[in-house]
Amino acid sequence: MNWNEDNIEIFIRENKDQFSKYDPSTYHDNIFLKKLYKRFKKFISIVPYLVKVFIVTVIVFTISIWSWNNYLRKDRHEITLKQKIENIIHFKK
Repeated sequence: MNWNEDNIEIFIRENKDQFSKYDPSTYHDNIFLKKLYKRFKKFISIVPYLVKVFIVTVIVFTISIWSWNNYLRKDRHEITLKQKIENIIHFKK
């Protein structure tokens, strides 16, 4: 017999009395939970994902600061304060 959703439903409806008579053992819950624990005993950690997000964030931040400083800044062709100080020191010599 091919088991699909309809067949299972029909089977359960026809054998409803047998299902209601069955009394699971007192330790059935414990056995089930142990099996479930064995199946999912790995703890899912989000730390690797957080590290990846952190790395990507640092890279994007660095690239954006670099591109702003080199291409988007309005005063990038003007003399900076550091250059002015160097010019003053150089001319005093």
